[in-house]
Amino acid sequence: MSGSRVVAVVATYRRAVELERLLKSLEQSQMPLHGIVVTDNATDPATAEAVNGTSIPHRLIQPGANLGCGGGLRRAEEATAREFSDYTHIFILDDDAVVSPNTLPGLLDACAAAKAGVACPMIHDADQKMGWCPGLLNRRSHKALLRLGTPANYLAQIGPGLERFTWGTGVAMLVARETLERAGLHREDFWIRGEDLDFSLRATWSPRGIFVPTVSVAHLPPGGGRVVNNFPERMKDAAMIQNCAYLVTRTRHGRSIAKFWPVNAWRHLQRFGLRTMADVIRSAWLGGIRGLPAGVPEGDYFRQRLAKGK
Repeated sequence: MSGSRVVAVVATYRRAVELERLLKSLEQSQMPLHGIVVTDNATDPATAEAVNGTSIPHRLIQPGANLGCGGGLRRAEEATAREFSDYTHIFILDDDAVVSPNTLPGLLDACAAAKAGVACPMIHDADQKMGWCPGLLNRRSHKALLRLGTPANYLAQIGPGLERFTWGTGVAMLVARETLERAGLHREDFWIRGEDLDFSLRATWSPRGIFVPTVSVAHLPPGGGRVVNNFPERMKDAAMIQNCAYLVTRTRHGRSIAKFWPVNAWRHLQRFGLRTMADVIRSAWLGGIRGLPAGVPEGDYFRQRLAKGK
């Protein structure tokens, strides 16, 4: 950890309570943060109050428009290079995450030991149930993440060893500066969902990305993270399928997830009903055939419907 200067980056939208909780957890880190940059996509006074109340050196970005998660993180990454120019790592976090005191030093030590450019921790919910799992290259370990339920069960059966991964969620991810500069910043043209998939696939292309099961981050979204079946969630899920179709057909790093696209499409139908087959077809057409992410004007069909509420 010697010489490491870590800046946390967060994109948020009207989640001042959750953001303040995250900031308080970061203040307790055994490895003090070099800084934190928050993009407030809502220009929310309560969010500004939460950020300005932290003891961590901070910068608040208020773009005056909702840039989405990808666009918000990109602005935060740009501000990190400008405002904290001597940083060595960024720590990408969801605004509804809660970081354990040993998480950051554990991730830094693991990166150094494995000569890795990216590291992600174990993610669990309020009931210590594992979720938001990365794509581990070791099939036995990956299946264990999906079926063993809790971090304790995983460690008991698989052990504390580091595991390589290729894709992960944006809940929590430590990225070395050299890796970020090589892979590039988050894309802003995805707008909603899939931006973490694209970024993690690019970032783990070289050098390796490692999963560190001995340190953890809690993911505590509003409402307990329960699965909802409503129109806004349907549009967001369809946009994710579109972005995945774009990645599979238009990027080299996205080809490795081709087998997951039918799975996600089927889950959409299971969740929202067979009547939403038009969503799947349109997602495949826009993302896979026309090669349009869900955040560009020509491909933002689901975003427009989300805005209209119908």
